[in-house]
Amino acid sequence: MQTLSHLHIWQQNLNTSHIAQLTLLNSPISNNWGILAIQEPALNSVNNTRASTHWRVVYPTWKFTHGNKPRAVMLVNSKISTNAWRQIDFPSADVVVIRESHGYGYPPWCMVINVYNDNNHDNMVEMLEQFLDTNGPE
Repeated sequence: MQTLSHLHIWQQNLNTSHIAQLTLLNSPISNNWGILAIQEPALNSVNNTRASTHWRVVYPTWKFTHGNKPRAVMLVNSKISTNAWRQIDFPSADVVVIRESHGYGYPPWCMVINVYNDNNHDNMVEMLEQFLDTNGPE
């Protein structure tokens, strides 16, 4: 099981390619990486992505409440206990946020934010600033 002091995060834009996603999932990556931060994942007809039993899929919270097509997802390695992290609500289908607890140091947690940044506007920067002002460390 990975601890936060050894947490490795892999980030990749898959450009909605099923082949790229399957190649990533079928590689030995689950042995070395705790989190996969994916932008533009391959989606099926109900806007779900693929994963193997080595991963827990974390969708943007707005996927379920607003029916938006997610452009960012996070895969958390199943070796990391679900008691060690939780999802934080963010008002966009382009952002996934989790907060992982490690129980030592200050703060005793780490926030991981996966962002798909649409190049047509800069609204995301302002949204992230507001979010971090209210959800960041004390």
